[in-house]
Amino acid sequence: MPSPSQQYAHFWVLSPSIRILLLSTVFPLLLSQSGEAQPRFFENGDSLYRGPDAGYLLDTPTRIKIDLSGVWTYSVDGHPEGSVRIPAAFDEAGTLVFQRNFELTREHLDKYVFQIVMLGENYSADVSVNGEFVTSREGGYAGILEPISENVLQPGSANILRVSVSNILSPKSTLPLRPAVWGMRNDGGILRDIFLLGTPRLSIRNVVIRTDLTENLQNARFNVRVSAEGADSVVAAAQSGGSGGGSTGIMFEVVEKISGISAGRSAIVPLVRKGNEWEDAAADLVVSGPKLWTPESPELYIVKCTLVRMRGKEYDVLDEYDVVAGVRKVTIVGGHIMLNGKRLVLKGTNWYEDHPAWGSAMTYESREKDIVLIKNLGANLVRFAGRPPHPYMLNLCDRYGLLALEELPLIQTPGPVMGTDQYAELASAELRAMILRDRNHPSVLAWGLGDEFEATHPAARPFVESLARIARSLDARPLYFGAVAGIGACTDLVDIAAVNVRTTDPKAFRSELEAWRASHRTQPVIVAKFGTEVQHDNRNGTSDPLSQEAQARFFLQRFEVLRSLDYDGGIVWSFNDWRGDRPALTVHSGDPTLHSMGLVSAQREKRLAYDAVRSVFRGEKYVALPLGTYSRGAPIIYVLAGFVVLIGMAYIYNASRRFRESLNRSVLNSYNFYADVRDQRSVSLAHSTLLGVVVSLALAIVASSLLFHFRESLVLDYLLSSLLVADTLKKWVVELIWSPLRFIAIGGGLFFIALVLLAGVVHFLRLFVRTHIFPFHAYTVTMWATAPFLILVPVGMILYRVIESSMYVIPALILVAFLFLWVFLRFLKGIALILDVFPVKAYIVGVLVVAALGGAAYAYYDYAQSAPMYVSFVLSTVVSMQ
Repeated sequence: MPSPSQQYAHFWVLSPSIRILLLSTVFPLLLSQSGEAQPRFFENGDSLYRGPDAGYLLDTPTRIKIDLSGVWTYSVDGHPEGSVRIPAAFDEAGTLVFQRNFELTREHLDKYVFQIVMLGENYSADVSVNGEFVTSREGGYAGILEPISENVLQPGSANILRVSVSNILSPKSTLPLRPAVWGMRNDGGILRDIFLLGTPRLSIRNVVIRTDLTENLQNARFNVRVSAEGADSVVAAAQSGGSGGGSTGIMFEVVEKISGISAGRSAIVPLVRKGNEWEDAAADLVVSGPKLWTPESPELYIVKCTLVRMRGKEYDVLDEYDVVAGVRKVTIVGGHIMLNGKRLVLKGTNWYEDHPAWGSAMTYESREKDIVLIKNLGANLVRFAGRPPHPYMLNLCDRYGLLALEELPLIQTPGPVMGTDQYAELASAELRAMILRDRNHPSVLAWGLGDEFEATHPAARPFVESLARIARSLDARPLYFGAVAGIGACTDLVDIAAVNVRTTDPKAFRSELEAWRASHRTQPVIVAKFGTEVQHDNRNGTSDPLSQEAQARFFLQRFEVLRSLDYDGGIVWSFNDWRGDRPALTVHSGDPTLHSMGLVSAQREKRLAYDAVRSVFRGEKYVALPLGTYSRGAPIIYVLAGFVVLIGMAYIYNASRRFRESLNRSVLNSYNFYADVRDQRSVSLAHSTLLGVVVSLALAIVASSLLFHFRESLVLDYLLSSLLVADTLKKWVVELIWSPLRFIAIGGGLFFIALVLLAGVVHFLRLFVRTHIFPFHAYTVTMWATAPFLILVPVGMILYRVIESSMYVIPALILVAFLFLWVFLRFLKGIALILDVFPVKAYIVGVLVVAALGGAAYAYYDYAQSAPMYVSFVLSTVVSMQ
């Protein structure tokens, strides 16, 4: 019999291999989380778009734009890193500081006042010029338009613009929130155009256009309201007209965009000063025989607002502000959407602002190519899901004849978050910014207040009511939000009952839509999101659910259901593939961050579904789709792995009398077995290690079987996102779940390491008692306490096939839970014996320790990720998506 010292030495002979395994598996993973990755930029390279088709703030003769795109320097944490061409998106989460010089002449400073214009920066930005703070902004997609104090700017090229941008999101206080699953990629940086806008010292600040049609559509009324701004000294000069006197006013004109023919002009409306501000000036212009904006004929006008100073019968132009507008009338009559008096059935697609070459910083050319593809699809609508788009996208929708749904990035928000004042203020500010920026676009059909938030929570209703009041005070367009199928709470507060349907079961799809229609008789009902995943290279026929043929058939069948139920529209999910905000479990693209749902791929390659949807939208016939010969089988790896482990275990059990006796005694008479260990009677170290390896592999097989079974579960996906803080860690876990062989190999190693570490904890406990034990004692007790897990070896071989029947899932989980409880009690009994501690005391302390660890984990996840809140959200809302 070896002495305790020899057993101790043998134990440490084993530790180098364990250390190697630890270094090769766990440490690289931890280092990948702690190391600071260099930002990977997607550089746009576009200069500022100019001319009558610019997306925002059209060029006019009285204003100048100083383009700030191009090469900027950037730094990370105060350390200079390099240069990048702005606009650009960076693909990491962090804070970057961008800087560049710009030039102004003395003539510029004398003639103009300047504003900084940023059309998109994500997520929060602090802007300074020449070291002086200019503005701070949260919410990256409605943009920034902020004046720069005159005393800050200087003539020459020494002006320094500095923009600090952070795209670090929070689970409680950002818009969008951090833990979104299947959300859009959270690219950081200055993603869209940035420029200086120079306006005259007395200028037009804002223009609001509302159009209305008479019932016979023969006359259109343009109601145009203008606000102006200017320094007091300029106001005085303007009002006095200098030595010759004069007055200041606004002249309005409506011009056909294509022909340039004037369709109506107003007299000069006086501009009146009241206190320290100008009163708004307004005019109504009537256009006879207007050219109406429709998806089939998107006729546009330009409304010219000219600020003039009268000098007798002549006038000087002080400023000109032009806005593209269209004449159309959207109403809701009899529960249907009406456009210019005719029922409108929406045929749309969700579009994601993402591209493999440019990320979220897409070029003008790539944006227009997408719009052309969508228009050629036969669609009449684009849903800009999850964020306000670049204004140029709305300009394209105006020109090509595509209606737009534009919405807040308020995605999958739990109720308690909506109940906070901070979040309500943030959402209100973003809603105001979105509407104020885009309300003159004729293409915008409705404003979206969010998507898949926890509408059943008590805080949701006052939250939605508040947003609806704000939106209606700014614009008359209808409101909607993307509701979860089966949850109709709060939909009575908006105008359009839009529902997202994720089920891929055709019967469930129809039943959910029938129920939704029945509960929303007086509102237009649309499906705002429905689709299915596809593997781009998969052409196995409709029998394969991930094939291009299956995706095409999916949309043909679902649109037939929408037609039969007289829905007011359906919006395909989605036009293009996109990168997600978090690695997702429930994807089949081979990349956990790539959502392959598009009618076209991320590279804009058309799929069969594109032609199928086009045939529906255009009322054409579509060719029959081949069935194929695909059949889905269960992974054989679980049977093979379990068989190998079982055969090996049976061989050792029969070949080694000592191992057989130790195993039998540890299970049938554990008290005497642990007493022998305490009394230093021989238990082979090799046998203990072998048992630990077998148990670890059995646990890995069972864990892999359960997780692989639930790999399509949105609930599990959301839970993993809430619990696994680091994206790299979640991606690694997702890849293991989808690869059973790797999971068994790596998981078995990690389970064994966990047992060794647990033995180390047991050995550490000797410091708190008088009994002296060697590492061998702790190691042996820990390994042999797990003997009941050997039952999982045969169970793991068949578990995956058994739980394919849902009635056996709960019994399987109960069996696993029972074994863990049994092993836990055996473990505490062994500790009590080798440490010579009263057993009841060991049990009480053990339970308290487990409770304390559970409480600490709860507190950590509540603080760091708000996980308990999101688990509640998952159970109350996301379960309905399954």
